[in-house]
This record gives sequence, structure tokens and C-alpha cells, in this order.
Amino acid sequence: MKNAISYYYNITANVIHQTGKTFKFTNNGENYILTTCEREDIDDIYELSYNLIKQGVLCHQIILNNSNSIITNINNLPYILMKVLVNNDKITINDIINFNNTIITVKLDNLRRDNWFNLWCNKVDYFEYQVNQMGKKYPIIRESFSYYIGLAEIGISLFKNTNKSEKLSLSHRRILYGQSLTELYNPINLIIDLRIRDACEYFKSCFFNNVDVEPIISNYLYTSNLDETEKILFLSRMLYPSYYFDVYEQIIDGKLDENELKKIINKVDEYELLLRNIYSLLKNNNFPEIEFLNKAHLN
Repeated sequence: MKNAISYYYNITANVIHQTGKTFKFTNNGENYILTTCEREDIDDIYELSYNLIKQGVLCHQIILNNSNSIITNINNLPYILMKVLVNNDKITINDIINFNNTIITVKLDNLRRDNWFNLWCNKVDYFEYQVNQMGKKYPIIRESFSYYIGLAEIGISLFKNTNKSEKLSLSHRRILYGQSLTELYNPINLIIDLRIRDACEYFKSCFFNNVDVEPIISNYLYTSNLDETEKILFLSRMLYPSYYFDVYEQIIDGKLDENELKKIINKVDEYELLLRNIYSLLKNNNFPEIEFLNKAHLN
């Protein structure tokens, strides 16, 4: 890979550290990442990252190759080179909030992911089709799947019956507990979505990594000045089991063993309790009734 970096970018990579299809190296005291990238909206990502850097945001700088292209094909794979401008400290919820508050100065509708209703419905329909086709191959999936589809449908229904929010924010496809600022400022991970998206995904990840997340959520809800619509959408996103579907997809793709789902399934009662407590925090006279959480509260 050293030769490819030198040939395509005229940069000398000293020591290269490889993790899968990602290569990290230094040159003249600056840190670089060469990694695969298959995003079809990469031109918009480049424009967004370019403008963020102009604003003083420490987003990774995408380096064009010697043909002035964003993508470089190496060994028949699409790679992108980025100069990293941040350290490797672990992220906190405050880092996420500060990032979400970044002002977006360019209009890039291709990066919007705020139509959760369509995205979630399509995903659920596709997963149901897959499970119906898989026979007895994945017994843990087959046994647990209907419960998590039920959770998803409650989240979808809540979203569908809520006013649309226009409070868009610089967000991420996923931002997870234990990740570093390197992931937070990685342009390949960026999208434009509702500002609560990142917080919800981070909180869910914290929970399934055995972090006592309820006080963090309570503080977030108390200090973040969410409007009534955002509060409902917050609960909708917490209900939607992205944590289960992410693992499900990796199992189907052969990247994880099916037993990884047990870590999620074994915490189902604890997560229901967390949802009930969030519901109690958010609920007021204008908040929709959610029978599942009311029933659970009575048990």
C-alpha cells in the first residue's frame, strides 16, 4: 500500500497501521487515513467537508489524488484519503451536541435522511422478506425477530402521527459509545438529519455497552430545549431497534456470529424499563398515549 499512496498522492507513508481495509499512517507529523468508501453521494460529502473546514470545523480533509479525483481505485476497491485534524479522545455526549450545533452553510438535499417513516418502513419490509426466505438457518433471529419488528412498528407509528420537524442538523449514519473524535469528524460518516438522531443512537449504544445511561439521557432532555415535536421523535427513535437491526445485518452478511444477538435479547426487560422511564420524563397532556409503555408500566 505504501507504493500506491506514493504513486497516487505523492505522499510518503512512514509506518502503516492496517485494520481491515483501513490504513493509518503519518507524514511530516500529520495523520492520514486511507479507507474504502462506497458512498454514491461522495461529491456532496466532499463539498460539505470542504465548507466545514472553511468554517473552522476540524472535519477530516479529503485529499484528492494526482488525477484530481476523490476516489482512487486500488486493487479494484474504491479508496479515499483523508488528513485527520483531531486527536483520538473518546467522544462524549457534549462532543456530539456541539457537533450537531454546527451551522450548515450549503444546501445538500442528497445527504438528508430525515424521512424516517419511508426509510424505516422499507427496511422493515425488506427484513421481513429476508426472514421469511431464510428457513431454519438462523434460529435466534427467527425466535426474536417479531418482538423487534413490533418495537419498530410502534416507533414508526409514533413518527407517522407526529408533526414534521425542520430542525435539521449535521449528523452521522452511526455514532456509537467508545468511538473517538476521529469517527465524529469523519466526513464519510456524515449525513443531514434531525438533531436528535445522533444522541439517540449514542444513548442506545451506551445502554448495550452496560453504561448507566439514564442520568445522561435525563440531563440531555433537561438541557437540550427540545420542542414538543422533537420530544416525540426522540422517543420514536429510542423505540426503533436500530441496535438489533445493525447486528442482524452483520449476521446475514457473515460478519458476526448469530450468538451476538443474545447480548441484546438478554437486556430486553432492562431496555423496556429505560423506555418507560423516558416516556415518563417526556409525557405531558399533549403527548400521545403509547399503550405498549403504559401496559409495561402496570406490570
